[in-house]
This record gives sequence, C-alpha cells and structure tokens, in this order.
Amino acid sequence: MSSSENNKLIAKNTIILYVRILFTMSISFYTSRVVLNALGVVDYGIYNLVGGIVGMMAVLNDSMAGATQRWITIALGKGDEKNLIKVFSVGLTAQIVIAIIVLILCETVGLWYLHNYAVIPPKRLQISFWVFQISIITLCLNIMNVPFWGTLMAHEKMGAFALFSVTDVILKLVICFVLNITLWDKLLVYASLLLLSFLLNVVFLQIYCHKKFIEARIKFGWDKILYKEMLRLALLTISANLATMGYTQGITLLTNMFFGPVMNAAAGIAGQAGNIVNQFSGSFQTAINPQITKTYATKNYTEMHKLVFRSAKFSYFLMLFFAIPIFFEANILMKIWLKNVPDHAVNFLRIGLFVSMFMAVRNPLVTAAIANGHIKKYQTVIVSILLMVLPISYFLLKLGGIPEISSIVLLFIMIITVFASAFMLKDLIHLQFNEFIKQVINKIVMVTMLSFCIPVLIIINMDEGIYRLIILSVFSSIFSAIIIYFLGLTVSERQFAVTLVKNKIRILK
Repeated sequence: MSSSENNKLIAKNTIILYVRILFTMSISFYTSRVVLNALGVVDYGIYNLVGGIVGMMAVLNDSMAGATQRWITIALGKGDEKNLIKVFSVGLTAQIVIAIIVLILCETVGLWYLHNYAVIPPKRLQISFWVFQISIITLCLNIMNVPFWGTLMAHEKMGAFALFSVTDVILKLVICFVLNITLWDKLLVYASLLLLSFLLNVVFLQIYCHKKFIEARIKFGWDKILYKEMLRLALLTISANLATMGYTQGITLLTNMFFGPVMNAAAGIAGQAGNIVNQFSGSFQTAINPQITKTYATKNYTEMHKLVFRSAKFSYFLMLFFAIPIFFEANILMKIWLKNVPDHAVNFLRIGLFVSMFMAVRNPLVTAAIANGHIKKYQTVIVSILLMVLPISYFLLKLGGIPEISSIVLLFIMIITVFASAFMLKDLIHLQFNEFIKQVINKIVMVTMLSFCIPVLIIINMDEGIYRLIILSVFSSIFSAIIIYFLGLTVSERQFAVTLVKNKIRILK
C-alpha cells in the first residue's frame, strides 16, 4: 500500500473514530454524573477499588493480548492467510488458558487482599464481595474476547469498532435509567448490568468477526513453535504490564490504603474525565498503529519513522488542544458536570491530563518496539523506570504526602520513560534519538509554553465563571491551533495534516 493510500485509510479511520468519540463522550459525561450521584461517593469509590484489585490479576492477559494482535497484524501485512488462521486459533486457545489462570488468582490472592487489606466500610463488605465476583466474570469474558478485538483492529475495521463502542455507551445510558428507579442495592445492580451489557457486546463482536474474517472462527489450535514465539513476546511484555499495574491499580490500592474509598472516588471520577479526553489522541493512534506494524513487516523503516513521529506529535497536540481549557477551568467544569465534586478531584484531573499527554507521546514508541518483537533489553530499561512509581509513592505517602503525590510521581516518571523509550529504539528500528528530540520533544515543549500564555492572561484578568470559561476556551483553542500549525509542524507534516482534512471532507461528502 502506497503512502498516499495509507494517508487516505488513516483519514477515513480517524474521522470514523472521531464521530464515535463525539457521541460516546457526550453520553459518558452524563452517565458518569448519574452513576456518581446514584451510588454515592463511598460506593463509587468501592467500585473503583474492586476494579483495581481485579485489574491487577489481568497482567498476563494484557501481555498475551499484545503478542496476539502483533502476530495477527504481521500476518495481514505479509498477506499470509494460512498463518493468519493459525495465529488466531492458537491465540484463542492461549487466552482461554489465561482466563482460567486469572480466575484462580482472583479467587485466591484477590479475595485475600479484599478481606485483609481493602479499606471498606463493614456494612458494605458483603456487597463488595459480590461485586468482586461479577467483576471477575467480566474480566474472564474480556480475556477470551481478545483475539476477536485483535482481528478487528488488525483489519482496520474502525467503522465496526465505532459501532460497538456506540452500542456500549447506549447500553450504559439504559443502565443509568435503571439505576435511578431500582429498589435493590444500587452498587450490585450497577455491576450486574455492566456485566450484561458487556456480554451482549461480546456476542455481537464474535458474530461480526465470524461473518467478516476467515480466520475468526471459534476453533482451538496449537502450534508449538508459534506458541513459543507468542509466549516469548508475552513474557517480555509482562514486566511492562506489571509496571503499568503499579501505576494504575497499584496507585488505586495505595490511595485506598492511606485515604479510604472516598479518595478512590475522587481519583476515579477524575480518571474517567481524563480518559474521555484521552480518546481524541487514542483514536488517532488506533487508526495509525496498524500502519506502523505493517511498515515494519515490509521493512520500510523510513515510512515507519515518519508514522511514529507523527503519531507521537499529533497525539500530544490533539490532547493539548482540549487539555488547556480543561486544565485552567477544571474547577467550574467539574461543578457543571457533577454538581457535587469530590475533594481533590480537580487536582487529580489536572495532573492526570499531563500524564495522559506524555503517555500519548510514548505509545507509538511502544507500538514500534513491539512490532520488532526483540524487546528484552528495551523492556528491562523501561520497566525498571516504571516500577519506581509505586515504592516512591509509598515512601512519600508514609512521610505524610498529599493524596495527589502518587500522580505527581507518575507524571515525572512518565516523562523519563518517553526519553528512555526513544533512546532504546535505535537498535530495534534504527530510530535516531536526536531526530526524535528535534522533531517531537522540542516542538511540543515550545508549543505548550506558548499556548499557555493567552489562558494565563485571561485567568489573571477575569473572575471565574461561565463567561471566562467561554472566552478562555475560544481564544485558547484558536491561539493553540495557530501555534501548532505554524510552529509545531514541519512543512511535510502540514501537508500531511491538510491531506487528512481534505480526505475527511471528501469522505463526508
């Protein structure tokens, strides 16, 4: 596929995903507010805590999922249909084995932590246990569904992906309606209905994949050599997922340990808001990631480097565009959204925005590394850095640190991993570290500093309120867009951006 055809495909997939975002984001903001008000701060915090405990048991699945999707994409890039069928069947078998292992871990280690270390009001312990069981079932279904999602993404069927996402948020909207009228325990009803909605999506996805893709059949298979290769890559990435677990679920458990479920609710609602905004860059990366892997499969390193740089830079700028007004007006936005804003939620949101922005810069580098597959040295360095988040956070919290200290530590560590990831890719995909600094880091630092000027002036000269929110949002968006276009992008990237917009307009017509 030529570069022009790739750009058109990326443009088509990106616009589909952005339409999905606009729809899902508007509903998600509403449903989050309804769920928080219906459950209350404590129960909302308990749900996030239980999700954190169960999520810790999914580390092996996350590793194998990356390996499975990588091999499916490589097989597609090479046009090897026979190997594609084999990869899917072996991947499906492996995921079922993993689901059984995770189930055992959850029912032993997970339950042990829930009963001995989780800070939960005594009267909610029994309900927490049943929510925990429901969450385990949901996780196991998700694990077994991985090869189907991998196939969907590898084939770049973003329209179908968007449809499943829209269906998911519509079901959650229905759940909110039921939650407001139910006479039973709302936390238990909420967890049960989420499981039901997830089960429906699993069934629809598998039916779609079965009809559209020749490899997506529920057929068990075993190829010793292929499984060893997939397992090798999974074991290399498992350490990275352990580190990820540390700065996600691990921080959730630390927050609960030191501050209780109320602070879990504050961090959870801020994280949900940040994740919704993060979808803007995530959608662009979802559209471009298969192209990064496929250019590696064809050994087109020059095109691969361009895609990595553009994905990192464009993802950051997309988030910056929305993050600036949210950062400065987080307080009033949270009040409009939730009415009753949990303490510390605003600070969690502000810090989380920048964590997500630097994660967006690092994600294309990770995709490029996984495409190579020989990542032992890469993983050793990156994981060693990421694993520092949890012990440093624990040490600072023991010294009396504020609830936000773990998020601050994570931000600094994430910035370090961006540099380390880029430096380590020289041997894997011949990416030049100096070029990454010049084309990506220098640009995003300059654009960020200049983009903050107008909002700071407005904040200094106006009192908080709706009018300031509107004025700051409009002027910061216009100013940021101009700076990004003229100072953040190279000539070729401006042409790439213009081409994307033209292709999107053509697609809309």
